[in-house]
Amino acid sequence: MSPAFTDKLLYTTPSKLPERFLEEIKLFMENDKLFHSAINTDEINKSFRSSKNGWIKYDHWIGGIIYGMMMGANKDYFHYNVEYFDAPIQSTIYEKGDHYDWHCDNADPKDHFKGIYQTERKLSTSLLINDDYEGGELELQFGKFNEVLKPEAGTGIIFPSWMPHRVKPVTKGKRISLVAWMYGEAWK
Repeated sequence: MSPAFTDKLLYTTPSKLPERFLEEIKLFMENDKLFHSAINTDEINKSFRSSKNGWIKYDHWIGGIIYGMMMGANKDYFHYNVEYFDAPIQSTIYEKGDHYDWHCDNADPKDHFKGIYQTERKLSTSLLINDDYEGGELELQFGKFNEVLKPEAGTGIIFPSWMPHRVKPVTKGKRISLVAWMYGEAWK
């Protein structure tokens, strides 16, 4: 018997990206123009989300790596109807004390009932670029499922965009990650 739709909640891929790729990504991110992370386009609420981020176009070579990870995870595990990135790749740097409280990555479900969206975010990924920090764990929770992850650098964590998750406060160093979302036809 195959697992139920809601049993497929987490896929991790140790990408085994070469150290020089991770260093190039880190250098690219640190030299990019970063700004305080906002919620829903322009609201900055540091008690809910504290970090800096920038954007990488999805046709950049970095986007190609993440696209391959997400499509592979979808083919092997999730089997969702996904088509493309919904936005550029988000580069995020969390420094000491930075965090992101509980949230979901998909749009407000009320908007789907209004017929505003024909597509929606279905898969989210977080690709960790470094692991030389403390705290900053990614926690995912749904019903009895609860995972707290602090993976090695180069590991992609892929999960349904509707799953509640958070980044716990960083207590030492910098947590550097890339985040991307895959869209597909709205759930039916």
